[in-house]
Amino acid sequence: MDPAAPEAVPALPDPGLFGDLAGWLLTLLGGLGYLVALAVKGVFWLLGMLWWPVGQVLGLVVDGLGWVLGGIGSAIYDWIAADHPGLAGEIDLLSFGKGGWGDDLWAGLQLTLQLAAISLVFGLVIGFLGAGAKLAPSKWLNRIGNLYTVLIRGLPELLTLMLIYYGIQFGLQGLIELVALQDLCAATALPAKMALFGLEDGTRAFCGATTVNVSGFAAGTVALSLVFGAFATEVLRGAILAVPKGQLEAARAIGMSRALLIRRVLIPQVWRFALPGLGNLWLNLVKDTSLVSVIALDELMRKAGIAVGVTKQPFLFYGAACALYLAVTGVSMIVFARAERWASRGVRRPV
Repeated sequence: MDPAAPEAVPALPDPGLFGDLAGWLLTLLGGLGYLVALAVKGVFWLLGMLWWPVGQVLGLVVDGLGWVLGGIGSAIYDWIAADHPGLAGEIDLLSFGKGGWGDDLWAGLQLTLQLAAISLVFGLVIGFLGAGAKLAPSKWLNRIGNLYTVLIRGLPELLTLMLIYYGIQFGLQGLIELVALQDLCAATALPAKMALFGLEDGTRAFCGATTVNVSGFAAGTVALSLVFGAFATEVLRGAILAVPKGQLEAARAIGMSRALLIRRVLIPQVWRFALPGLGNLWLNLVKDTSLVSVIALDELMRKAGIAVGVTKQPFLFYGAACALYLAVTGVSMIVFARAERWASRGVRRPV
């Protein structure tokens, strides 16, 4: 044996093996997420098909109302133009079509209602989860529920919105830099593996991302849902505690399962106690949608502000926005009042 010969270096594990395994793991997670997204899309498609006949009927009703109100509006406009010609120019600014801002205000109102409705759904889910956590026997769940409600209710809604909007952007941007996303995708051959699900092009675009742009609508929905959910947590918690314990004990005594007790005894009475508070929270939610104008989301207040900047008519357009908000909240109060009467049917009112 030659003493000058170098010693043999033990073989190291193939570094590509770990990357390949990690790539398949990420592919599996991405594929599961894709299948979940397809399932959710299928559910919404089914709901859309079930809702389609109702939507068609409602569309005809709205078209009919639009025709009637349009005729009434035209008659009022002709009367104003004849007796008060100075006001005709201002009314033209609120008209629909070329030269008017009616289309923009209508689009802003639609976005406001969409934002409020979606935030209401998610906020109710969060509220039920928060109320369940605060009423759970686990101390850890109690602490989590209390921490959530204390933090969110203690911050101004605008500050919550700004923290979420900019926090998500900076957080995702920092995560991309931390994990070196492009190098990670290259080491795991993720785009090629995601081709199994037909997502190769989308994965390449994702891996090539260097900046993060957060949707203002998504950030607004998250912020408003969290705020609504924090206050709804306390409303629902109080409603659950207001249900007489004797009724729950009687339901258990006759052999009701937990699910049947919740469905037949607890939920109907919880709605009766919670609807007044939830109605107030919904009115606040509709008004709080105006806050998202600060992140350049074209809801009603931002549309009105743009119109004011162009036409220099602040009283006209802010007055129109005020009328639209009052119309939405007025209809909402009527709906909630009827819902409260329906939830309280069969209940004897104190004289």
